[in-house]
Amino acid sequence: MRIFLLIVIFCSFSCALLGQGQPEGIFLGAKAPDFTGTDQFGREINLRQLAKREPVLLIFYKGYWSPSCIRLLTRLQDSLSFFTDRQISVVAISPESDSCRALTLQKTRAGFSLVWDSAHLIAKRYDVLQELAESQLARYRSGGIDLVKLNAPNSPQLPVPSVFLIGKDYTVTYRFFDPDQKKRISVKELLQQ
Repeated sequence: MRIFLLIVIFCSFSCALLGQGQPEGIFLGAKAPDFTGTDQFGREINLRQLAKREPVLLIFYKGYWSPSCIRLLTRLQDSLSFFTDRQISVVAISPESDSCRALTLQKTRAGFSLVWDSAHLIAKRYDVLQELAESQLARYRSGGIDLVKLNAPNSPQLPVPSVFLIGKDYTVTYRFFDPDQKKRISVKELLQQ
């Protein structure tokens, strides 16, 4: 009986440890954490200042090497007038280095801000930062994606690709957050929000 009880306690403890640290993203109705970062044009972007003027569509993306992230950013650029006509600012956040962000800009021609997430501070505040196991990092490296180099000096972690719409009162009024990398939101869905 004692052995059975010890096994149950061990299994419960192990499951609790495995479940910790999984990002969930901030929830609807939450106040969006403030941040300041620099975009590809050298402008300082402050969420509070931006959201005072108009709602902000905040996108977390992995980097220029992610086809689905680049596809979304390109479609956002192609549809940017639909957002600006509705007086919505678009800001995309990534841990990728300046040289990699230049490649994102080259691929997407983004006219909206691409903000560097120094030390993953923004992703941590929004609870979208994903820890990667060594096996995942090895898979990325085997595909030619060395996150240590691409995101330097940031650590090799990635944000869960996600989207938050932040109102003038800094409240999250819409969110798309799904750790399943195969599920992404479309621009059409965003425009419906």
